[in-house]
Amino acid sequence: MKLFLIFASMLSISFVSCTKDIGPNPDLIVKTSNACDTITFTKHILPIFNSECVICHSAGGQNPELSNYTLIKTQVDGGRIKARVIDGPSFMPASGRLPDNQINLIKCWLDAGAPNN
Repeated sequence: MKLFLIFASMLSISFVSCTKDIGPNPDLIVKTSNACDTITFTKHILPIFNSECVICHSAGGQNPELSNYTLIKTQVDGGRIKARVIDGPSFMPASGRLPDNQINLIKCWLDAGAPNN
């Protein structure tokens, strides 16, 4: 009987330790939304380009033209938007560096793959 109790307690300890190593069920974890998930090109990004960039970078103006998604995406794919807006000291727009909230919106959009949404 004593041997049975020792065996039963060892068996129950091994089950407890095994289930603890598995961790939480990923299907039951509540996923929190990221503020960047709500950023869209048409609602957030294009208005920044229209108000801050197209003044100079429009058809017939300075290169590159930045007036629509296709033209902007070409610059994104070449790394120029990230380099000019996010990474380096920016001399654009001519009035000075973009406000941090606009830079953060563009960064979120770039990090999401610069979708046309």
